[in-house]
Amino acid sequence: QQEVVTPNGYRLDIIVELDGKRVGIEVDGPSHFAGRDPMGSTILKRRQVVNADGIQLVSIPYWEWNNLVDSNDKGNYINGKLGVTIT
Repeated sequence: QQEVVTPNGYRLDIIVELDGKRVGIEVDGPSHFAGRDPMGSTILKRRQVVNADGIQLVSIPYWEWNNLVDSNDKGNYINGKLGVTIT
């Protein structure tokens, strides 16, 4: 699912189901960081989504995402973050 709102009102870019568990994927843009350190609101969101909504969360910083050339690279990157091996 894309652009999902959690029960506690947080928006996630994507939610996938992996081994029976819901996993949220967030591509965090520049407004989520001070330099390369996450802002307090981003840290709180991550904590709330995991603890209150029960959704595991994978955060992808924009500088890593922007360095990926094409959809194949992006797919491989996400699969690596999720620990998925495609053969």
